[in-house]
Parts: sequence; C-alpha cells; structure tokens
Amino acid sequence: MAIVTRSSSSSPTKKPSATTAATSTNPKPLKHFILPKNISQKARFLILRHPCDNSPQRFLFCPEHGLFHFNRISAPTTDPRSLLFAPCDRETLHPDSTKSEDENQAVRCLSSGYVSKSADFYVAAPFDVAFMLIPLILPAKTTTAKALFQPIDDLFEQRVQDDKGLRYLLEHGRSMVEKAMSVLCDTVEAGGEEMYRPSEEKMARTIVQKVKNAVDRGLPDSLLDKFVKRALEAPILSIKREDTPTVTQEVPLATDDDDRALDSLDSQSSAASTTQSTIFSEISTMSSISTATCEPTSKELFELQKQHVVLDFMLASYLPEPISERLRARFNSRNPLIDFTPLEDHLRHLDSMKAEALASRSITDFSRKRELEDDEALEMRVEKKRKQEEEERKKKLGESKGVRELKKVNVSGMKKMSDFFAKKPAAAVP
Repeated sequence: MAIVTRSSSSSPTKKPSATTAATSTNPKPLKHFILPKNISQKARFLILRHPCDNSPQRFLFCPEHGLFHFNRISAPTTDPRSLLFAPCDRETLHPDSTKSEDENQAVRCLSSGYVSKSADFYVAAPFDVAFMLIPLILPAKTTTAKALFQPIDDLFEQRVQDDKGLRYLLEHGRSMVEKAMSVLCDTVEAGGEEMYRPSEEKMARTIVQKVKNAVDRGLPDSLLDKFVKRALEAPILSIKREDTPTVTQEVPLATDDDDRALDSLDSQSSAASTTQSTIFSEISTMSSISTATCEPTSKELFELQKQHVVLDFMLASYLPEPISERLRARFNSRNPLIDFTPLEDHLRHLDSMKAEALASRSITDFSRKRELEDDEALEMRVEKKRKQEEEERKKKLGESKGVRELKKVNVSGMKKMSDFFAKKPAAAVP
C-alpha cells in the first residue's frame, strides 16, 4: 500500500503556468491613437480597403465630421525613445460630483499620466470619401459598353456583401456617400429616386478641383523645397577654361662654360646634352568662372509645378495604378484640364542646361572633380573611423575590469590553455 505524504497535494488549485506568468508580467503594449477634436459619440473604428492597394486598413468614421485614415508615426529604430502622456488641463483631476466614485477613480488613473515604451502612435487624418468610391464605381479597364444609370444600392450591391466596414459606411454615412456620388457621376431622377452613372470626365474635374484647393491652402515647406524649388533651379555656375598654346624655343647645344653657370644656379639642371636641347616654357592654363545669368522663375511656372506635384501625389497615393494611368492620360491629352505645356518646356530647357554644364565640367575640370572625389572619400573614411571607435568603445564598456587587466599581461612564450587539453596522441604499436 502506497504511503501518501503531505508533499503530494491533491488540491484542485491550478498552478500558474509559464505562459500566464509571462502574460501578467509583460502585458501587450498599448497602441496610441490621436483622434480629431469634438468627434461624435457615434464615431466608430472601421476596417476598409484602401483604394490605392486594396489592403485592409484602419479608419475612423464620424457621422458628423466624415472619414479619417490613421497614419502611423514611427520613431527611428536606431534611436530608442518613449512617450509621456500627461494631462494639460488640471481640472480633469478634480472629482466630478455628477459621476460615481469608480468613474472618478478611472478618470484620475488615466489623467495622472502614462509612459509608453514605444514612441509609435497613430494620427487620424481626413480622408475624402470620393477617393474611397472611385475604385468601386469605375472599372479598372476601359470598356466599350456604355454604362447605365443605376440606383446607389445597385451600384454597391456586390461590394457590400463581404465588406462589413463598407456596409456600415453606406448605411450610417448615406448623405456623405450621395454627395460624393453626385460629384463623381452623371445623375438623373427617375420615379422619385436618384440614379447615378460613373463619369470619368467628372472624376478628373473633381481631382483638379482638389488639387487647386490643396495648393491654395499651402504646401509644407519641406515639400516646397524638395519638389518645387529644387526642380525649378537652373545651373548657377558654368566653368570655362581658356588654354594658351604652348611656346617652344630651340637653342643650340650648350658649352662647358654654360654648363658650369647653369650648375651653379641649379644643381638639378640638365643643360648639357649630346643632342640639341629644347627648352619648354609652358604657360599654365587659365580658368575663369562665369556666372550664368538665368531669368527668375515666373509665378505661373511656380504655381504649375506645385499643381503638378500635388496631382502626382494624389494619383499615386489614393487611386489604384490602372485608374490613375487612365486619368493621367486624360490630363496629358490635347485639351487638358490643366495645361502643363509651359512647365514641361521649361523643365526640358533646364535639363539641357544641366546636361551641358555637367558635360563641360566633366571634360575640362579634372582638378575640381578630383577635389570633390577626395572630399567624399575623406568623409567616408572619417565616418568609418567614427563608427569603428564607437563600436570599440561599446565593446570596452561591456568588458569587466578583470578581462581588461588580463589583456595587459604579456603572454609571449606561454602555452595556450587549449594545449593542456589536447588529445593525447596514440602510441605506436610495436
């Protein structure tokens, strides 16, 4: 009969597993969302297909303020950072008499501050519903069949079957969807119901109007400097080299007296020769830098470049590639909605000027090219040396004092530790 001891407990209490302990000690990090001000209580998070690449992404829909898309703001991985969330209004820390004690305690816990180990957060940016609808109503490929007028429910009938987010948007944001459809489609009223037919011409005009609105509101300074001002810059300096022909003078063979005189002046002179000597007097090449006087960019070209940049950004960021190419072809047609011909001519002229300047510099100015290459190589060497020193410093900080002291010991002539544990050679059999 087995003896039951007190160590073998039969208690039904479940022991905590390693997974449970890890979950309690390392909770899943929170995600931080920055929402718009004064959003409605009926606002909801939705998972919708992004019109550009058809990937499921997180959106915020507010019946009063429209649709918002969350953009992730990430900190550099090489520079670890954290975020501190603290209240700006101290009045939120005081208890509210209209709320219960539990609710006030929850508010105080959230308002006292929070530190996030990760510096990533999501910002809600306004997203036009029209861009969400264009890929749904406009076919990716051009068809010869003429589109028919249909009710709005028939147009999206197949789309909403397997898309809960889109179905919620159509049900609770009906007025927004109808307003966007009236801008993108030809409309007609039949039997007291509004009918819609997709119009590519209206879509192009809508995008042009959005481009002009964005330009009127103003573009960020970083975008202006990189894509507008730098694209319209003309080459400022053009280097011109004037070569003077070499002057050659022939003299008869020098005598011994002349040799002694020359030797006294310059010990390294080789005036004595068995053949007729030639003395070259070479005049160094003269370089002159002339400033290319370019006319300042006109205001019209500056505005056209801004519109061109915004248009390219919208087509590439908010629409799928087949539809964006079709609309781009319409903008480049004979009767475009925005005439970019003066801008294209000016950019071609700038490209030819830059090519000429680059060719002249690469052919004639070898010394300047060598200096630039030397500067780049020097910067690379300095950066490489700095990284090596930083790695060595980090490696030394990770070593203990004993290891650093052992490295100073002179071990020349000593056997290595592995020699004492080497396998003994097998004895030869007589």
